[in-house]
Amino acid sequence: MTNPPSVRALITGNPVALAHAVVGDAWTQLILREAFYGVRRFNEWSDALHIPRTVLSGRLKRLVDNKLLESVVPEGRKRAEYRLTAMGVDLFGIALMQGRWERDYAPSPMQSRYDMVFYDAASGERLDPVVLNGVGGATIDPYQVGWEAGPGLVEREAPAQRRWRSKPPPIDRPMIDRSVKIIGDYWSWLVVGCAFFRLRRFEEILSAAGMAPNILSDRLSRLVAGGVLERHAYQSGPERFEYRLTQSGRGLYPVVLATHGWSLRWLCDAADPPLSLIDRKTGERLHPVVCDSRTKMPIAAKATRWVMQNPASARRALPDAD
Repeated sequence: MTNPPSVRALITGNPVALAHAVVGDAWTQLILREAFYGVRRFNEWSDALHIPRTVLSGRLKRLVDNKLLESVVPEGRKRAEYRLTAMGVDLFGIALMQGRWERDYAPSPMQSRYDMVFYDAASGERLDPVVLNGVGGATIDPYQVGWEAGPGLVEREAPAQRRWRSKPPPIDRPMIDRSVKIIGDYWSWLVVGCAFFRLRRFEEILSAAGMAPNILSDRLSRLVAGGVLERHAYQSGPERFEYRLTQSGRGLYPVVLATHGWSLRWLCDAADPPLSLIDRKTGERLHPVVCDSRTKMPIAAKATRWVMQNPASARRALPDAD
């Protein structure tokens, strides 16, 4: 009989954790966002994000090494451009769901003035991103999702991480500016993962995640301040707390599902992933994909256009269909 995985393997070795080891830091997410906007050159990223050049060089190299970007020298030019690979383009769905979470739960003063609306470039139809169980599938009921460990679920070492010590970029582009300040690093996502697995106490999370106590204290404080977790006292003298997901925290579940699906497609053995999400009603594995709710087809980054509209005028011009 196979021994069950350790709690640390469950937290650090699941597909979502594997994905965040690759794309889980704030600068990487913002660089990828700019790539979705069409940025391809070093100086364009530097100007848009005000990112230190050494940090930018390191992140671009890592993205190339992880096959999310490819370095290409266009004909007639001397300097390389960085273009999204198919693997990198497929991250667009995660960015959409993270942006939707940000709109609903982490609004900034700028975001309160507009709605970011996406359209299909060919048809002009408005897109409504949702996570479905496969292309053409059904929405996923979070209360009917279980999990099943695979043989590859093992403890993983954390990637090299640096705190975001640079000056934050100007908020002049919509989508994920606010959220990366709250959940824009590997350790924060690991804590959120613990919460979804109902690990709520400091020592439980510390043991499962394997991070230093001061790092855990910092991330818990940040997630509480960001409204993702809330503290509940379970002991007095000395006072101790549990950390539970708020409504905002539970609202991250579509982002988690989208990330799980991307990781299954690109980082895992599709036939035997380290951890599978299971539909409790049918017993079948879930294969999450970000699709348009109307067509139930994947939303392709290259076929998507967006506009910023005043929330009130957007609702008048684009009423929801019955």
